[in-house]
Amino acid sequence: MKLSVKRKKERERIIQNARQVFKKFGSKKATMNDIAEASGKAKSSVYYYFKSKDDVYNAVIYNEAKKYREKVLQTIKETENPELQLKSYILIRLQTDKIYSNFYYAMTHLSKLSSPFIQRLKKIYDNEELRIFSNILKKGIEKGYFDIYDIKYAAVGIVTAMRGIETMLLHKYEKPEVENKIDNILKIILYGIVKR
Repeated sequence: MKLSVKRKKERERIIQNARQVFKKFGSKKATMNDIAEASGKAKSSVYYYFKSKDDVYNAVIYNEAKKYREKVLQTIKETENPELQLKSYILIRLQTDKIYSNFYYAMTHLSKLSSPFIQRLKKIYDNEELRIFSNILKKGIEKGYFDIYDIKYAAVGIVTAMRGIETMLLHKYEKPEVENKIDNILKIILYGIVKR
């Protein structure tokens, strides 16, 4: 269905209101009535733009995924230093649960019950993350920051370590303390623990 500019804005407004509804109630407990009420619309008006609650949820996840990706790419562009790019990326990841909570939940709580759309998005997200890390590492090698034998396995190792870091640090520390912890963990990831 092709929408006019006015209707596109209205659809976007419903998505933004639905973000808060899903954040508050979760995707299972939220209802179309909740979404309609938060949007100041009749339920039938929400159905004009979306076929079902799952359709709204998928639109919310896609919207947050897009914004997250834009934020990541913008942050990486802000510095040419690959070490700082890695740190910035990890800091963004640690903020994802607060800023893009629906996307974060969908990506970290994927199950067999997840919609095919969420499963496809998760696969794209995982591949994109590996690609971003591989590019940072490749630039780091070219600029003499890193000495890596296999970029692909290094990227997989860092992504895996980062996900563990994220789980460990996510709810325990405030920003200044998290940055210090990340600095120390990055030193271990980048320079190892063997005395040179």
